Amino acid sequence: DYNNYKDILDNIPEILSCAGLLHDIGNPPFGHFGETVMADWFKENLKNIKFKDKKIDSILTDLQIQDLYHLEGNAQALRVMCKLHIVDNDYGMNLTKSLINVLVKYPVCSLKVDEDSHNIFYHKLGFYDCDHDLFDNISSTTGTKLNENEYVRHPLTFLLEAADDIAYSTADIEDAFKKGFFTLEEFISVYRSLLDEDDIKYKHKAFKMLENLENIKIDFKKEPHNEQLLKMQMWLNEIRQWFMYNAAYSFIKNYDDIMEGTYTQELMDDVFHTKTLKILKKIAKKLIFNDSSITKIEISGSGILSFLLDKFIGAIIHYDIKDENYTLSKEDIKLIGLLPDNYKENYKMEKKKYTEEKDFLYLRIHLVVDYISGMTDSYARRLYQELHGGY
Repeated sequence: DYNNYKDILDNIPEILSCAGLLHDIGNPPFGHFGETVMADWFKENLKNIKFKDKKIDSILTDLQIQDLYHLEGNAQALRVMCKLHIVDNDYGMNLTKSLINVLVKYPVCSLKVDEDSHNIFYHKLGFYDCDHDLFDNISSTTGTKLNENEYVRHPLTFLLEAADDIAYSTADIEDAFKKGFFTLEEFISVYRSLLDEDDIKYKHKAFKMLENLENIKIDFKKEPHNEQLLKMQMWLNEIRQWFMYNAAYSFIKNYDDIMEGTYTQELMDDVFHTKTLKILKKIAKKLIFNDSSITKIEISGSGILSFLLDKFIGAIIHYDIKDENYTLSKEDIKLIGLLPDNYKENYKMEKKKYTEEKDFLYLRIHLVVDYISGMTDSYARRLYQELHGGY
């Protein structure tokens, strides 16, 4: 049926556009660095926190512990979209299952995470234990569930990841150049140092792109910065066009494997323009993310997140339990009062699925993770200052 086929094709750009807008919605303050800080906090502190005189890591299941050790913005996004955005229905943002499935980049639980696996599905956590039933229902509907406990990526996720790579590898360079993190000469010097002899000898695409940039650089020293920026933007736009062509080519080339669920790498790792993408990422790391201003933000962010976790996890441990031997302090009660009502309502709804105390404890800890993960950088910093007694 041509019309039905056309309707499906027409929906794909809309799904990907929405996925692009939503893909970072679960990221905590300070982005991927914040994820690492929060996960490391649990690795360092979980063994020392006690619930009813027992260490928490002896109460929670291994799966629940690994969830906290592998905190992930993508897994958190599933909670934000489906549970934490309560309005007037029981479906969160009320998004389609296909859109939600596209956003689960790593369809595995925390026990299966393996950063060194040849299969990218296993590189990060895709869903928390408390969200397994939700994800299972979604993947069963979309056809990405293979068997009882095995899932594959939604085909459109590969395009989403390629778009993410293309956008950030070029946007980071553009923004940093605009803000004066480096000069064009510095950029070209680092770029050239990352080429190998074959790139230059056989004039691979990565080398040709450098030549194109060097050709427009001739008058840079004589031009105002806004003119230099315009030329840099034109060059980066040419890079984007090539990257997009490569992503489309790779998707078509590997279409059958992608649809079968047997394609296990990123689209941009399987094309002839991979070298340029890797070079841009390495330049960003060398010239941007190692800058002292970025380092100061990350150090500050680490202190802020650690402080907030100390406070709120300490307060939440004995919340909502019936035991006369354990009462909340006045400070704990006030801290819990700061948690959003819809997050606390979600906690109560999730509790209905369980009967054991370890599960309730796990959900309470997630209540704090939900709260902190939903903060912006500026809100986290302001709350830290207010709770710390300084302004």
